[in-house]
Amino acid sequence: MKNHKDERFYKPSGYNDRFDFLGNDFEDYIDETRRKIHLARLDLNTDQTEKIIDANSPFAWKQTLTPGEKSRAILLIHGLYDSPFSLKELGHSFYQQGFSVYGILLPGHGTLAGDLLNTHHSEWQKTLNFAMLYLEKIVDEIILCGFSTGGLLCIDYALAHSKSPKLKALITLAPPLRIRNCFAPLSPAMARLRPWFGQNLENNYVKYRSFSTCSIAQVYHLSQIVQKNRVQKNLNCPLFISVSTADQIVSAKECLKYFKTLAHPKNRCLVYTQDPLNDPDTRIKELNALFSKPLPNLLQHNGLPFSPENAHYGLQGDYTEDQELLYNPGFSDLEAEIKMFLENL
Repeated sequence: MKNHKDERFYKPSGYNDRFDFLGNDFEDYIDETRRKIHLARLDLNTDQTEKIIDANSPFAWKQTLTPGEKSRAILLIHGLYDSPFSLKELGHSFYQQGFSVYGILLPGHGTLAGDLLNTHHSEWQKTLNFAMLYLEKIVDEIILCGFSTGGLLCIDYALAHSKSPKLKALITLAPPLRIRNCFAPLSPAMARLRPWFGQNLENNYVKYRSFSTCSIAQVYHLSQIVQKNRVQKNLNCPLFISVSTADQIVSAKECLKYFKTLAHPKNRCLVYTQDPLNDPDTRIKELNALFSKPLPNLLQHNGLPFSPENAHYGLQGDYTEDQELLYNPGFSDLEAEIKMFLENL
């Protein structure tokens, strides 16, 4: 998909800055969200229309169960500027393991970058709450899986619902417990004066390339809420966390620090690192963050949830605009570690 730097991409569409779905059925929510995406996006004038809408829409992949079989679901929550596409590869793996898999679209995402100019993090929480209320009625066990801001939302939800009987575990990839950008604490004040932290050509159909200051402020606010709650409340369910020490967005050090405060024996942490940590905690596994093929490169934030075979970001993917490593050469290890975590719950 190609487009010129069209100013319409940087203005709110009017369709997607809040969670305003009034129903309680997930299929209806999917249909309503797809309608909004169709109305809001400016790039649906090609033969790629359905591909674009599918990549950005919430979805439900339901298992067919035998009588008496325990129903288990994994709810996927994407990160800031991303779309449900970002966790679909892991979603396919979960489905093959017998889980029903559901993905939500966080308000402000999947349409125009301008839709994040006014979106509040509470709208993301409302979307997650809706999905959880729906799943609690139809399945026996629920696992939350989130990438980046989605991972932070998982932890936020689990801390706020520590007595939820059906929430069995969290899987978090690079949750921003602390944002490395030194301007993040200033973003709430900056948002009133400088709407955009950066405007770029919007030519990636599954992710925004422009960064509204408000959106950064909302993630910072959410991280502060989680920081306060994780001191005052217990995380009762098992946690899987993965992060790269080369991550320039999320503090791997803070993720490890938080992980080590949690005593649950089923917790697991997978760290991609250049320098050995030599941590005595046997729940922590290290993998090399430096990959030599196709070129020497460090695994950073954006590539973590994507495999080398990813149709968009992989070795033969259709997106090649950015210079950083856009996929995870160690994705199979990540997949295997998560599978082992799930089998041991």
